[in-house]
Amino acid sequence: MILAALLILVLSFISEMLLPWWSIAIVAFAVGFTKTPTGWKSFWAGFLGGGFLWWMTSGTIHFRTNGILTSKLGEMFTLPLPILLVLITGLIGGLVGGLAATSGFISER
Repeated sequence: MILAALLILVLSFISEMLLPWWSIAIVAFAVGFTKTPTGWKSFWAGFLGGGFLWWMTSGTIHFRTNGILTSKLGEMFTLPLPILLVLITGLIGGLVGGLAATSGFISER
């Protein structure tokens, strides 16, 4: 599971440099199709790989802009703390990766 999560993390990082944001789903689907033994392990591998990637990316943006971008977006979404936007972004990336990896696992069967 850890190997699959790392594979999703690295391949998604590379693919998102060249392709749209949803390329994480294609990568997670392919890894779930080929590398995971069970449905739950495929979900958690996709969730960890995709979530950590998006969490680190949004955290990097937050710290590079000194929180200006996240505070403005946090105001737009009426969040009490701007850093919640970083956590929610990681959660969304994790769900996209996890569901795509599980879909890949299920389509193999």
